[in-house]
Amino acid sequence: MDNEEAAREHQVVLDLARSNKKRIDKLEEEQKELRNLTKAVSRMVVEQKNMREDLVEMKGDVKQIKEKPAKRWDALAEKVLMLVIAAVVAWMLGQIGL
Repeated sequence: MDNEEAAREHQVVLDLARSNKKRIDKLEEEQKELRNLTKAVSRMVVEQKNMREDLVEMKGDVKQIKEKPAKRWDALAEKVLMLVIAAVVAWMLGQIGL
């Protein structure tokens, strides 16, 4: 192997080393981006869990709010019924002279 051949082989090795360095640098950057993406997805999972818990709580609150008028109506109907019964009983007592 003469000097010229050695120089060519040396150049080939240097070119491969440069190429490999570029590839490694690119892989490191992609790995960094992948790590950042993984962290972002993890944060999103936590936030989604919190949102789900908030949604369940809100659904319960909405259910209570929807039931409130029905409860009021039931209480009003009960009072009116009691008033009517009391009026009928008072009228009947009045008829028999008590």
